[in-house]
Amino acid sequence: MSAPCSRLTPTGSMEIHLGGKMKKRGWVWLVLAVLGTSGAAALFWPVDAKRFVMPPVSLATSTVTGDDLTRAAKTRLFFGHMSVGENMLTGIDTLYSAHGISAPAIVEVGPDATAGQRVGGVVLHAHIGENGDPLGKLKNFDARMRGGLAEQVNVALLKFCYIDFDSATDAEALFSAYRQTLDALERDFPNVTFLHATAPLMVAPTGPKERMKALLRGDPNTVRERYNRLVRGAYPGDRLVDIAAIESTGPDGDVSGALYPGFSTDGGHLNETGSALVAGGLVRALARVAS
Repeated sequence: MSAPCSRLTPTGSMEIHLGGKMKKRGWVWLVLAVLGTSGAAALFWPVDAKRFVMPPVSLATSTVTGDDLTRAAKTRLFFGHMSVGENMLTGIDTLYSAHGISAPAIVEVGPDATAGQRVGGVVLHAHIGENGDPLGKLKNFDARMRGGLAEQVNVALLKFCYIDFDSATDAEALFSAYRQTLDALERDFPNVTFLHATAPLMVAPTGPKERMKALLRGDPNTVRERYNRLVRGAYPGDRLVDIAAIESTGPDGDVSGALYPGFSTDGGHLNETGSALVAGGLVRALARVAS
């Protein structure tokens, strides 16, 4: 079998000669041009394992005060979420336990949207819709609020998941649908304060296959951040839970466009420190809007 060879065509694509057969690979030329020497090194060079070590949980517990926790515990929250939301709920318990303060009851509500007559602060929560279908999650959240939950709470939050975004997601269209839904809920339920969350991120691709895929198909974190910029622009200040900003800020204060690896168990979900850090963002928001 003859050795492979290649040449550039007049159109700028690359032809690879394998055993007497020509196969055009225009994208190969593009990848090589984009990568260059430094890009190739970034694609195949091993990642520093030290970056994946979980920072101490004290990094998270120090981000909230006893007053924050006490004020937040007085609110009645409905939290619509999926698996990263479960991480956040675990993080809430971690924060209250570390400060020696009684946490509010955390109660999962069923499809009938009722949780009984509970007095005082409470976190009502439910898995919303299906992962990969953010518009379906919006409809489910809207239906639950209108189905009776709006009469049981004074704060509400819908959180999308990282899996709801891929390189083909229309961030602008999704945000437009989100804003229309939340505007209508705020109009119809003026006694409920609606918080708003940025979309969680994923760890940046590290292996050759993952990096090549991100290069050719696009990095979903870029789409998530495009959506997040719209959220930050529309809902600045007290009502924003900026999950993405918390996830992408490392212990040294450096900010990237991806989930800091030391906060994650699998590249998307959060470990103990990551869970408590993001939960701290929710607690601080609840404390700010507590009456």
